[in-house]
Amino acid sequence: MGNLIKMDLYRMRRSRGFWICLILAFVFALSMTPLEKALTTLASLLSGEKNTFDAQAKLSAIIADPFPMLNAMLAMLSACIFFYMDMENGYIKNIAGQMPEKGYSILSRFLAFIPYNLLFMLAGIGGNLLGTVFLRRITADSAVAGSLVTFLMKFLLLQAMCAILLLVTATFQNKSLGTVLAVLLGTGILSLLYFGIDSALHSLLPKMNFSITGYMPDQLLGQAAPKVFRSVLVSAVTAALFLFWAVRLFDKRDIK
Repeated sequence: MGNLIKMDLYRMRRSRGFWICLILAFVFALSMTPLEKALTTLASLLSGEKNTFDAQAKLSAIIADPFPMLNAMLAMLSACIFFYMDMENGYIKNIAGQMPEKGYSILSRFLAFIPYNLLFMLAGIGGNLLGTVFLRRITADSAVAGSLVTFLMKFLLLQAMCAILLLVTATFQNKSLGTVLAVLLGTGILSLLYFGIDSALHSLLPKMNFSITGYMPDQLLGQAAPKVFRSVLVSAVTAALFLFWAVRLFDKRDIK
């Protein structure tokens, strides 16, 4: 299993799609504050009113937001590229017969993507810091410790959603559906679907005081400070459920 993870880590380092997504994530984070300043200046010119650009930034806010702009979507797209790589180049056929269980290759890919998810998050923070430091004064406030907890919660949520993409992309061998799902999860657009489900449930059960929106991993990921217990619970259940079926179903299917 250890050698399999090492091979997956090596293949990921050699993946052009991964590096393109990672560089884009850094560039997007880098451009966020300059873009905000440019839009503020443009709005002042067009409206004739003075719109103030905040000259200060809290370090805790930057750490707690490792996915500025479209970075969550880029991380998930990169995951889809990696998860389907075996199917495209025939690598999985070469090693399937050497493993006691084919599902080990699924588990290996899930574990191998852990450091790369961390890289995406660090790229978001690093790019944001670099783009902010020349335009704003960054202050290390008392909420930095709490922001590190938020960072960890968002990492767990992202890794859990990778289990969903792994099931769809690798086990079901459907890269197109996985890519669409990565875009939907990464942009938070599925909130419209969750809102419709909540509305239907409340119509059927008016006294029910429950909303599925607050328990969806992509919606928690988009929150500024998701609750710790809920984030850990949702991450654990999502990862365990989808990873279990990804491994189990892949074990039973024929490798083409």
